Amino acid sequence: YELKVPAYRQKNDWQKMGLPITRRDIINWQIKSTEYYFKPLYQLLKKKLLEQKFLHADETTYRVLESKTQKTFYWTFLSDKQAEKPITLYHHNPHRSGQVAIQFLGNYAGYLHCDMWQAYGQLAQATLVGCWAHVRRKFFEAVPPKASDKSISKQGVRCCNRMFALEKDWGNLSNEERLRLRRKKLAPLMREFFNWCRKQKTRTLPNSKLGKAIAYSLNHEETFKHVLLDGRLVLSNNLAERAIKSLVIGRKNWLFSQSFNGAQSSAIILSLIETAKRNGLDPEKYLVYLLSNLPNESTLTDKEALSAYLPWEKAAQANCR
Repeated sequence: YELKVPAYRQKNDWQKMGLPITRRDIINWQIKSTEYYFKPLYQLLKKKLLEQKFLHADETTYRVLESKTQKTFYWTFLSDKQAEKPITLYHHNPHRSGQVAIQFLGNYAGYLHCDMWQAYGQLAQATLVGCWAHVRRKFFEAVPPKASDKSISKQGVRCCNRMFALEKDWGNLSNEERLRLRRKKLAPLMREFFNWCRKQKTRTLPNSKLGKAIAYSLNHEETFKHVLLDGRLVLSNNLAERAIKSLVIGRKNWLFSQSFNGAQSSAIILSLIETAKRNGLDPEKYLVYLLSNLPNESTLTDKEALSAYLPWEKAAQANCR
């Protein structure tokens, strides 16, 4: 990553080895390697990602020193758990607006699991799939200390738990059988939950944690029901949250980027690392493989030639496990 350097990170250490290499040199190598070699592959992975019917998305804050604002954002977009060619991509942007989602996803018309951040609502053709883990979390956070089992908040949590328990029981079923059971058993449970929310809304303070949990559920009711449209869809967006967690853990170590170029370079390299891992590759071997071979290609604009370096292709699988 941009600010993560080897053990020999002091200038004097490099000089003792006869290598007068500074931190700036290493960072410049990273940025230039990304620009020349990794970015074309990243763009090809993005094209492949947008061809898939089921995606997940999430975003988190990030600090860039040259930014005029305190916060910038990393976004992640990734294929679902059943994807034959799994891809995880990261994208850095100064903003968290809907324009970022539109610029990255374009006219994407598949299913998008998300946390209902308003930016995703601006995607004209995508079918948004709400995250029931967020619903459950909001009711859980509304449970008061020493609450009885009859408390409204706990009732909401229990209803969500019943849905997740059913999904766990259906985990090994075919997508078709899972969809059939969802429509038979999960759909009535969802109707019961939303009718219960409407009833509780009239007796709950709107600005309380419980009131906000109920409002969140009802405001996106139809989106939460979209999981009933296809057996391959899932109840939660945890896959994206786990993907963004990799970046969050790294952020605790390197803290920030100096420049926007550095932040986007880190996003591209992390995308290659996480995509390699999802395809069963050793990420270090994969990066070495790319840096050893891509500079020898006559051009990186030939998509057919570049496709040979995708992590699920035979050559990458043979050399990078």
